[in-house]
Amino acid sequence: MRRATCIGLLLVGVGCGSGRLTGPSDAATPDAPSSADGPPAAADAGRPRRVDILFMIDNSSEMSSMQQKLVAQLPVFVSTLENLPGGFPDLHLAVVSSDMGAPGDQSASIGCTTAGDQGVFQADPRGTCTSSGLQAGATFISNVGGVANYTGSLTDVLSCIVPLGNSGCGFEHQLASVARALGADGAPPPPQNAGFLRPDAELAIFLLTNEDDCSAPATTTLYSLNGGPQSLKNPLGPITNYRCNQFGHLCQDPTGPAPAEWLSPPLAVPSDAAGNPPTVTYAACMSNEGRNTMLTPLARFIDGIKALKADPSRVVVGGIIGPTSPYAVTWVPPASPPPGTSGELWPFTMHSCGAAGGYLGPGAQLTADGSFGDPSVRVGQWIQALGGTIGSVCDASYAAPLGQFASAIAAGL
Repeated sequence: MRRATCIGLLLVGVGCGSGRLTGPSDAATPDAPSSADGPPAAADAGRPRRVDILFMIDNSSEMSSMQQKLVAQLPVFVSTLENLPGGFPDLHLAVVSSDMGAPGDQSASIGCTTAGDQGVFQADPRGTCTSSGLQAGATFISNVGGVANYTGSLTDVLSCIVPLGNSGCGFEHQLASVARALGADGAPPPPQNAGFLRPDAELAIFLLTNEDDCSAPATTTLYSLNGGPQSLKNPLGPITNYRCNQFGHLCQDPTGPAPAEWLSPPLAVPSDAAGNPPTVTYAACMSNEGRNTMLTPLARFIDGIKALKADPSRVVVGGIIGPTSPYAVTWVPPASPPPGTSGELWPFTMHSCGAAGGYLGPGAQLTADGSFGDPSVRVGQWIQALGGTIGSVCDASYAAPLGQFASAIAAGL
């Protein structure tokens, strides 16, 4: 029922899913336009036609088919850049994974390493590709002044390095990986990424993921049993992706005793849970920015990206993510019950989009191609705070959101 079940892990469930943003948050409010900014023509005057594009690709389990849907639209994306009125821009383009590891006392048992890829650019050929076409030693694509560091077409190179596969950690750190790759977390970017980010270039960031961000500090205990059992008796609950919801989100419970109160998704079955299995649909979910959170505050990732550019209009973001609603939690027996968990009902977040008859929340978007997602609340909030556009990972085609992203890049240039 969750990613843990899919990969047969006994100790832990690692979730599968994504969502659509609802609910207020200071961190989620884009900067309002101001008349003092002047007309667009004045703002654009003298701008270098340079753009640094970063693709963050979720490489956790069962993402391969969704990566291929993105690859299918890359020719249109590249064509948009090639046919800009001013010609092809000076381009840097890199790919990074969602894997930052899950440091703790159970890293190996949950299918993760302690450090992951640490935001290092991914440039190896994938799938059936035997060569990416990049020059030896290159870690990102460059085409500046008509001089490219690759052979063949840009579409072919991208198609070889974008599909990162599905062997990455299931506790995704989408936002931490982007911040680490660009040095937006206060530390220098990885040496392998040197030279990518140019101070006079537009910065464009695109995310493909079907789960929410679970970025946590390196000192976290979120991915550990901390001497407790793998059960509800553990103060943090069993190690499943639900911990990311429990300690990363705040929601309202319209059917609960205090419908207007903001609360963390609960570990135990609440009194207003209905049905068999017991289920509650929450509303207005947003990132937990302080109350009992164990995740890195979303505001740090927003402010860190904004700080990379003196002119915030030089930052363009977009994403294809799991719809942030419906946000439904159900309580069921664990698929592979650890010893001592007899009779326990564990909480799981239901998919906000997926195949009919699957593990879906009420009113979830339906898909016929095997795509699915869980409420990507933090990721959606991050994109909206930076003024970006969002598509659903369960859409039959990714042409629209990728086209909107390309158009935003063009407008910025």
